Amino acid sequence: MPMTVTTPRPMTTAPPATTVTGGANLQLIFCNDPDTVCVFNPDENATGPLPIDPRVGTTPGPSAAFRSDIDSQVPSYDTAVRFPRQRRDVQLISIKDFLNELSKTDDKHIISKRQSCRCVPSGTCINNGNNSPAGMIDVRIVTPGGTQCPSGQEYCCGNTTAPIVDTTQIACGTVQTVPTTAVVPTTGQANFGEFPWQALILTKQNDYIAGGVLIDSLNVVTVTHRLASYVVSGTAPNIKVRLGEWDAAGTYEPIPYQEYTVQKVFTHPSYNVNTLQFDITVLRLTAAVPFTPSAGAAKTINRACLPSAANASYTGQRCFVSGWGKDMFGISGQYQQILKKVEVPIVAPDVCQNQLRSARLGPTYVLDTTSFVCAGGEANKDSCTGDGGSGLVCQKNGQWVAVGLVAWGLGCASANVSGVYVNIAGLLPWIQAQVATT
Repeated sequence: MPMTVTTPRPMTTAPPATTVTGGANLQLIFCNDPDTVCVFNPDENATGPLPIDPRVGTTPGPSAAFRSDIDSQVPSYDTAVRFPRQRRDVQLISIKDFLNELSKTDDKHIISKRQSCRCVPSGTCINNGNNSPAGMIDVRIVTPGGTQCPSGQEYCCGNTTAPIVDTTQIACGTVQTVPTTAVVPTTGQANFGEFPWQALILTKQNDYIAGGVLIDSLNVVTVTHRLASYVVSGTAPNIKVRLGEWDAAGTYEPIPYQEYTVQKVFTHPSYNVNTLQFDITVLRLTAAVPFTPSAGAAKTINRACLPSAANASYTGQRCFVSGWGKDMFGISGQYQQILKKVEVPIVAPDVCQNQLRSARLGPTYVLDTTSFVCAGGEANKDSCTGDGGSGLVCQKNGQWVAVGLVAWGLGCASANVSGVYVNIAGLLPWIQAQVATT
């Protein structure tokens, strides 16, 4: 529209043309005031109010009539919010100043690049060194393009610092909070992620061999009597270790399992195939299992703690054993699809020895307390065939300690007949020596 502020003064003769170097050619209208110039916009010649289309109902009062072309169902009063809208001011400049502006040719037009906005890790958006919370607050308006940052991130339109890397290592023997599974565990079944040190030892064709316990980032302990036939000159070329498994026949778990191949096998040199004394093997993994979030640690995988000393005792404490072994002894028993657990008490060595003597082994049997620790003796609560190598863990000071490995028994789950486990505390010096071997 014409940028006029006074009524143009009619002229019969045009004034002499003024030559100006540079600038733009604009049509001028000389106004009644000789010190004022009226600039004409040739693209628009309307005068009067701004030609806008106000939203219906934003300007009339509650009793004002509505336009006849609006549907009659619209109510006769207005509830729309009226946001402020400003007209552009008409500026008055003198002819001299206007011509001086047209003559400027050396001014640079500077374009400031707009800062890019994006989602960044929370706490990394720089607020330009002041106390302003800009970039750190959640504005109650949808962000440009409808983008909403996921949990743990913030919307930032400035520079960022390097994200803080969580290098805290998960403590041994701890269980982390994990997502729930679509299948709800039943009585006797472990919860998903409840035994993160539980290892599943398989052939590379996925045939089940044994259970095991992860004790650090590179080593898994298990029993020799389940592994002996797969070991070739200190290696196990057809064995792999699966960690983070729960449903051995399903793939729906919210956190997938991880598999590792075996680099070396350390078998106790005093292993006795007949009595199962020193029934322990250490599997050295080819790659380290991560225990820090920044390195990709899985919340369903962690190592169990080792006993504090070779003479550590857990007698009388109620502990847990887990595994996929059979649900009963003999040919009627079935291997389990979902990891199972059972709570059992640690039984004193002399009590266990007497139980074993009375049940089958006779009065001359002597329990090797370096090799073995006993647990159970309660009816219908025991580890069983196929659980070999799985861990017996006891909690101490809020952390779970690997106390034993499922080894042998006299039947399964009989009252007053304890199950026999590899004594990890008793064999601790040998375990530590193998772990230290490069």
